[in-house]
Amino acid sequence: MGESGQKLFAGLPIATLLLAAALLLSSCTLPKIVILEDNLTAEQHNDLGYVYEQKGIFDLAEKEYLLAVKKRKEWHVPYFNLGNLLFKMGDYKKSEDFFSTALKYAPHNPDVMNNLANALLMQGQHREARQMIEKALGIENKKEYHDTLANIQKSEKTAPR
Repeated sequence: MGESGQKLFAGLPIATLLLAAALLLSSCTLPKIVILEDNLTAEQHNDLGYVYEQKGIFDLAEKEYLLAVKKRKEWHVPYFNLGNLLFKMGDYKKSEDFFSTALKYAPHNPDVMNNLANALLMQGQHREARQMIEKALGIENKKEYHDTLANIQKSEKTAPR
């Protein structure tokens, strides 16, 4: 091999290093997972959302609850869970909306009524909150419902008129 062949081989390690660096840098990005078919049921999405919520991963919990809703639109549970999640996040208006939708599909569910009453209370809607908790208490007599009523009464006393 002549002098030109030596230059070719002499440059090979640099080219190899550049190629290896390019491959290494491109492999540092996180892989994207693309789901082509969703085989989970609404119940499984709801359960997964609950697990994410308990772990404090609220964005993924919300996505899973919404997938549950998409799969089974008239099932009140994921709406109820979305209401609870958004209440925890401090979005009381959206929480109210989801509890209201849950109540549309489960009109005699006192737990939904109780949580809706709390969302209404947090927005200063005392009259509506009181009506909702009294309706819940008319269905079932639970300590937590009485606690909600007491919170409403306390807030009514301190609210400006």
